[in-house]
Amino acid sequence: MPQPETAQAAHWSNEAEQSCLGAVLVDNHALETLTGIIGVEDFYRPGHRHIFSGMLDLQQAKTPIDFTTLAAALKTSGKLEEAGGTPYLLELADAVPTASNAGYYAGIVRQHAVQRSLAGLALVMIGKIRQGDDPATVIDEARRNLEKLAAELDGAHGVNAADLIDFGTRGALYQQFVARVNKYRFKSGFKDLDRDLRGVAPGEVLIIIAYSGTFKSALLQFLLLRSARDTGLLSLFFSLEMPAAKLFEREVAMASGINGFTCEYRWRNEPAEANALQLAARDGGGRNMLVCDRPGLSVEQVGRYIDAAKRNHGDIGVVGIDYLGLMSAPGKTLFEKTAFLGPALKNLAKEKNVPLLVLAQVNRESVKHQAEIEAHSAKGGGDIEASADFMLGLQQTKAGQLILKVLKNRNGAAGQIWEVLLDRPSLQFTGLKDYEPQRQATNQTINF
Repeated sequence: MPQPETAQAAHWSNEAEQSCLGAVLVDNHALETLTGIIGVEDFYRPGHRHIFSGMLDLQQAKTPIDFTTLAAALKTSGKLEEAGGTPYLLELADAVPTASNAGYYAGIVRQHAVQRSLAGLALVMIGKIRQGDDPATVIDEARRNLEKLAAELDGAHGVNAADLIDFGTRGALYQQFVARVNKYRFKSGFKDLDRDLRGVAPGEVLIIIAYSGTFKSALLQFLLLRSARDTGLLSLFFSLEMPAAKLFEREVAMASGINGFTCEYRWRNEPAEANALQLAARDGGGRNMLVCDRPGLSVEQVGRYIDAAKRNHGDIGVVGIDYLGLMSAPGKTLFEKTAFLGPALKNLAKEKNVPLLVLAQVNRESVKHQAEIEAHSAKGGGDIEASADFMLGLQQTKAGQLILKVLKNRNGAAGQIWEVLLDRPSLQFTGLKDYEPQRQATNQTINF
């Protein structure tokens, strides 16, 4: 059978490809091993692709795979001559004395396939650079393709039999999880809430949905600062709405108990006092919090910032995003964007192994009727609820009470409601207490 000659011909092994195919003819069970590592397109020779494809068709039809059945299948599909003819099939059957090393040879085939893809990617990048494409765009595209290739390195198109985790391995993984989760599980600092949720573990997502005017951004910032202060781990805050300078003012207010107006006045007129306030904010969690106020971030960009923070600053305790509606995502409508963002944020939390806190707004229908907040109240459809491990709802009653409700709880019951204790001038959240609706003068209960 003639050998192909291309610019990528160095990145293949004829012996490895023949050994894979021959192993199946010796022992049909070898095909199960091969399909966990390689696919049809991983073979370099077109003839080998035809042969492997024919084997897969026979397996699908529950037909034994041998020289006779394979030759007949290839003849029926019109690929027998392209595959090398019957003499080449006989050569393959005699090439491998045992099928026991099929997995080893499949790994070689897979490695060469990835090398060819890398070489092709490099050529594409060179072409884009030569034609003057924007470097940032070229780099982003190359990074996505490289990450995809990295995921596929050990398996056929991202699928590897080793990803199927047996009982014993699951037990060992759980032992590792238990040993470290308390250090990296996010806690709000509100005793009742943390008891019911058991915290947000790395890889889990907490969504906070809220009406306007409920101090939701301040609550998220307060939680991130408290975590940074109490754990010593890094809190990473993506503020897509508010600039970093105003966030700093809130940090100072939360740490010292003053309001924003006083903070600005002292910074302008009392340098010594401003310095003391800055130190208080630093010790209140500010030293362990990083803020990114770049608008319109995509999930991919957030992931890259998480990687950069880990490399340059250390372990991350929690990541917060304010807010989902301001993120960049594919789609023309809010529902299309949310359908993408919900699962993408969940995948991000798992991939980066961090607890993720995300703010979202309520939908127009809920706003119109001022209805009691529920999981389906999230703006953009049910994809937010489906992708969250935990959901909290933040709402203000007509009597002015700020209410926090558990809408979804992966670790237990939902439906608990507390009143949030907040010093509004300083934005200090001082705790939660059991919710007792205040009454109007007519003794009617105030509804949500």
